[in-house]
Amino acid sequence: MRGVITHFLLLLVYFGLSQSRSIDSLKSCLSLSKSFDTIYINDLNEIGWQYLDNSTDSSKKYVLKALHLSKELNFTNGLIDSKNTLGILHRYSDENEKAIVLYLEIIELRKLQNRLSKLTGAYGNLGSVYYEINDFPQALTYYLKAFESAKVYLQTDNQIVLLNNIGNVYKSSGLNDLAIESYQNGLKLNKARNDEIQEGQFYVNIANVYEQEGLFKEALRYYQSAYLIFKKTENIRLLSIVLNNLSASLRHLGELKRAAKILEEMQEVADYLKEDDYYADLAEKKATYYLAIHQNRKALIEIEKALQLTDSTYNRVTFANRLLTKSDIYNELANYEQALLFCNRGIAVMMGQNNKGNVGAAYISKSKIYQNMGNYKSSLQYFQLAVELNDSLASDAFNTKMATFNSLNKLDRKEKELALANSSKEKIEIENKQQSLFLSGSVIIGILVLILLLFSFRAYRVKKKDNQQLNQQKQEIQEKNKTLHVRQIELEHQKLVIEEKQKEILDSIHYAKRIQQTLLANRSLINRNLPENFILFKPKDIVSGDFYWAAEKGEYFYLAVCDSTGHGVPGAFMSLLNITFLNEAINEKNVREPQEVLNHVRQKLIESVSQDGGQDGMDCILICLNKTDNSISYSAAKNALLKVSGNELFEFQADKMPVGKGEVLDSFKLRQLNYKKGDFLYLYSDGFADQFGGPRGKKFKSKALHEQLLACTSLPVKEQEKMMDKIFEDWRGDLEQIDDVLLIGIRM
Repeated sequence: MRGVITHFLLLLVYFGLSQSRSIDSLKSCLSLSKSFDTIYINDLNEIGWQYLDNSTDSSKKYVLKALHLSKELNFTNGLIDSKNTLGILHRYSDENEKAIVLYLEIIELRKLQNRLSKLTGAYGNLGSVYYEINDFPQALTYYLKAFESAKVYLQTDNQIVLLNNIGNVYKSSGLNDLAIESYQNGLKLNKARNDEIQEGQFYVNIANVYEQEGLFKEALRYYQSAYLIFKKTENIRLLSIVLNNLSASLRHLGELKRAAKILEEMQEVADYLKEDDYYADLAEKKATYYLAIHQNRKALIEIEKALQLTDSTYNRVTFANRLLTKSDIYNELANYEQALLFCNRGIAVMMGQNNKGNVGAAYISKSKIYQNMGNYKSSLQYFQLAVELNDSLASDAFNTKMATFNSLNKLDRKEKELALANSSKEKIEIENKQQSLFLSGSVIIGILVLILLLFSFRAYRVKKKDNQQLNQQKQEIQEKNKTLHVRQIELEHQKLVIEEKQKEILDSIHYAKRIQQTLLANRSLINRNLPENFILFKPKDIVSGDFYWAAEKGEYFYLAVCDSTGHGVPGAFMSLLNITFLNEAINEKNVREPQEVLNHVRQKLIESVSQDGGQDGMDCILICLNKTDNSISYSAAKNALLKVSGNELFEFQADKMPVGKGEVLDSFKLRQLNYKKGDFLYLYSDGFADQFGGPRGKKFKSKALHEQLLACTSLPVKEQEKMMDKIFEDWRGDLEQIDDVLLIGIRM
């Protein structure tokens, strides 16, 4: 599920005029003025500045007049104030290139005035324009110039604001460590001022970074600190923002009771503010909360409220996200036609905004809808599109990081060049003084030099030949070094390309891992039905072909341990299909008997992946617990079921055919399992027994596995898990793990 999180960012800092008199008072002064002097121009500029928030046309009218008179009178301060306000007006109307030209002109005017302390504002405004157009390297360049200016002229307030803006640039560039460092530096500076509101704003920005990284516990800690500050200072506006974020973080962490209390407080704030936008945010948060607790009808009512209150013209991304949330709700309600309708509408809006991240999330939702419909071809198609978009996003993020790093390197080089130039200038001045002091002795020195030259001439001729040979050797060495240097650069570039490609591939596989993890059996469902259990799950690669699955239908509880064909990415794709068909059998086809469930999955696999002769499928053991009479039935495909009762171990039969296309296609057999309280059941794949290791590098084997399970049965279940994991790792040693490992133990 997507959570639209309102990020509180101090992005735009306008360094300009301050409001000191009312517009009516200023207009009165204009009407009484008898000449167009600098005071008249200042009043025009201040009226234009004050009109910014409520009438851009009026603002532009007064500022243009001030600009014209300032040029006539050659009034530099008037020119600067006019251009500054015009720059903001251009930004309001998305004419950012015009704003950039004006701010560059202001910088040159400040330098001509030699009022260098005023460059802080000029650089800061220029940085903000570049940030708005997503040119993060340029934004960083000018924010850092502004910050250095603020440091030189001891402008603490400006330093704090600029540290916040620099942090925002790092965050937008994906340089999250640098972003947090910048925000923390801002907090340190702010301590002396003891500005609680500013402190709370920094906490929110730090929380945003952790939230972006998926570290919701860390994000929650900083949101709570901001919440306490805004609550204490009774700043309802900022409190409304942090409540919105708190609600989303708590839901991500599964703390739904606390999330419900936050929603109650959001309702109070919404009733105080009485703003449609915040009522819409509240309704959306309620919808996602109800969806999390499976009250889907209530969720649908709330998301419809949110959509009715959302301005689809100006808040396109928000509107699209809410359409996609509505699609998710219909998907949960099994109304797939409506789910696809709203998903497609959301994607269409997102495509218009060129928002790859949200489009990728929408494709995942669409893949799930098709999966639930049984259209696995379309489901896989949209899943692959989502992975491709994720790869593209990773590439874009890398390019942005590199551009920002390059910007930092350029700044560093310029600072060093400037320091070198200043050093050279000082050196020349010292040399001039020395020259004047020693001028009187130059004639004597010249005579001495001439005598020395006569004596040195003969030695020079002897050494000249030697020097020529040395120079030739030096040139040869330099050429070889140059060739080696070029080769080294080429190798470093190739290494960088390979590392980046490897990272892109790993990012995609990690993304697939998160998807696979969401499809594995819910641990709380297993714990509720079989309280004493352990699950030892060790994929060979990042994603796995082995998986465990569970379902509950009426009085029946099902648990399966499965080993799909292959491991890694191919195995993970097969596990996705196998899980889908297991869910379909139980939840849609209402199949009850374990052997019929396996028959159904086999038939679906043959129809889906075996048309071209492939024999992909899985080995599986599926048990069914009747909660009414506590009886257990099971069906097994190649994987055996073990029971330990007292000090004896029993191995139960399995059909010697896989769930998939094979030489034998008989119906799987239904078998009953007799047990008494305290007995242990073990379900496992073949990865543990097949692992090579030990002093001779041989397989562990099933017999040794059975002996170890029998030996540790008396231990508590969690201790058994640790013990079996240690046994496996000690056996494997330094050898590579050859297959996925899955072992589940249950005390009955």
